Amino acid sequence: MSYEPLAANGRALGQAPHPDEPDVGESMVVRVGSWAIGLLLGVVYGMLGTVVNQATFSFFGLFDVPIGLIFACVGLALLLVGLRLILPTRTVAVLCAVGSVALVAVLTLPSPGGSVLIPANVAGYIWTFAPTIIALVTLAWPSRPLRRATAAQGGAGRLSGTGRPIE
Repeated sequence: MSYEPLAANGRALGQAPHPDEPDVGESMVVRVGSWAIGLLLGVVYGMLGTVVNQATFSFFGLFDVPIGLIFACVGLALLLVGLRLILPTRTVAVLCAVGSVALVAVLTLPSPGGSVLIPANVAGYIWTFAPTIIALVTLAWPSRPLRRATAAQGGAGRLSGTGRPIE
C-alpha cells in the first residue's frame, strides 16, 4: 500500500482541481465583502482627496506648488493601479473608482449653509475632473497577460483565466 503526499486542500500533490470546485476565497461572502471594502476605499479616498486638494507649498515665495492636488491625484492613480494589478478582475477597482468619483461629485455641491469644499478655482476644477479621467484610463487599460507555465518549468501547460491549467 503506497501513500501519496497530500496538499493542504486534501488532494494528492499535483492533482488538478475539479472544474466545478471554486478556488480558495471565492465564496459569495468573500466577494461581497471585497466589493464593499473596494467601495469604502473609494469613498474614503475621495473624501481625503477633496479635503487636501487645496493645500499648497510656497517655493521660496516665487510660486505655489499644489502639493495637495498632486498627492491626491497620484494617490488615487496608485490605488486604482494597485487594485488592478493584484486582483484578477476589475470589479473591486471599478467600485473603488465609483465611490471616489461619486463622493467628489457630491462634495462639489454647496452645503445647505452655503459652504463649499471644492472652490471654483484651477485646483478645484482639476480635482473635480481628475478622478474621473484617472479612473477611466486605469480601468480601460488592458489586463496584463497571465503567465504561462511550460512543461520544462514543471507546469501543466497554458493557464486559463482562473489560473488553472487548461487540459
